[in-house]
Amino acid sequence: MTADDDAYAAFRDLLNALADAYGGEDRAGARELVARLREGAENALPEPVAPYRYDAAILSATEGARHPAALAARGAHRLLPWSATGILEELIPATVSNIFAVSPLVGPGAVIESDRVRAGLFMQLSGSFYPAHAHSAEETYIMLAGEADWQLDLGEWHRHGPGDVIHHPSEAPHATRTDAVPILAAWRWSGDLRSETYRMVS
Repeated sequence: MTADDDAYAAFRDLLNALADAYGGEDRAGARELVARLREGAENALPEPVAPYRYDAAILSATEGARHPAALAARGAHRLLPWSATGILEELIPATVSNIFAVSPLVGPGAVIESDRVRAGLFMQLSGSFYPAHAHSAEETYIMLAGEADWQLDLGEWHRHGPGDVIHHPSEAPHATRTDAVPILAAWRWSGDLRSETYRMVS
């Protein structure tokens, strides 16, 4: 088996592991995502990507990880299209976009096409703060590696680690802060997928 074969096998494992993870979320958007991920695991053939500035941080986030999706993401790294903000490039201040990266996997124009759901991976650097923001799409994160504090509706902060599910209803402000290590998480959007509804709250 070649390095390319290994990467594609890991990519399929990643999609199936994410489908397994979201299979426990009893929401229509999650069910739609699971269907798209299962189909992608059978059919998607992403092209290898160019190196990205946060490759080292992304890979370090998965060091010692145990979640199947985190392990698969590490093996499939050369096939994952990481970028600073994905569809939100002109909506997020550079001081914020410099602390994280996203890899869209499902959605309009993504590796797995869908006009009903967006989903992918999210990495936030260690020692960083993603201030409160909101959007019309409902959103669910699943932590894959590392630990971080999450805030909803400008309320109390709660610590979450691998396997934890964090749901943000439509228009609900939410924020994230990390400590000594970067985090890796999966995310999904459903409902109103328009990027222009995204806004910083604080």
